[in-house]
Amino acid sequence: LADEVHRQLRTRIVTGALRPGDALRDCVLAERMGISRSPVREGLRTLELSGLVEKSANRSYRVSTLAPVDLPELALLRLADETLAIRIIVQQHITVDALRPALSAMKTVPDSLLEIVEADTAFHSAVVRLAGSPRLTSRFTQLTDQLQLFLMNEGARGTQRRDALIESHAQLYDELSNAVTLGDPRPAIK
Repeated sequence: LADEVHRQLRTRIVTGALRPGDALRDCVLAERMGISRSPVREGLRTLELSGLVEKSANRSYRVSTLAPVDLPELALLRLADETLAIRIIVQQHITVDALRPALSAMKTVPDSLLEIVEADTAFHSAVVRLAGSPRLTSRFTQLTDQLQLFLMNEGARGTQRRDALIESHAQLYDELSNAVTLGDPRPAIK
């Protein structure tokens, strides 16, 4: 049940259905979900560890508020994790064919902020998962969740359109494939 609470709340947070600062009272959530407060508390603690919710002074939870000053650090950490994943993929000569479904899915994405952010996240998450490191994947997911929370609630200005998204990720796919063939991660690391 705690995993389901985590999944449902995470989805509502990263899609913008729950906004930064929104209160998350365990008793209210438990009643809405028709479950006891214990799994709700456990789900909220997991969300706190991922940075999506914060515990306030009165011990209740609320959706995290990320400031524009947080964005460069989150982006830098995400880039570092993805760079590590690319290095692992190249060193282990892992074929990148598993990324094709995420790339193909972008072709059907409408030009809306939510769908574009989710498609971008799905592709980059697939790259990191391909490296085969569960801890790296977990950390990357936490970072991308926080970035998505920020982007959805700040209304990312200048967000890529679908065609630009497809083109840039197709190029990354080709560069990563070439890097694996050459045994050199540099072509795929920008």
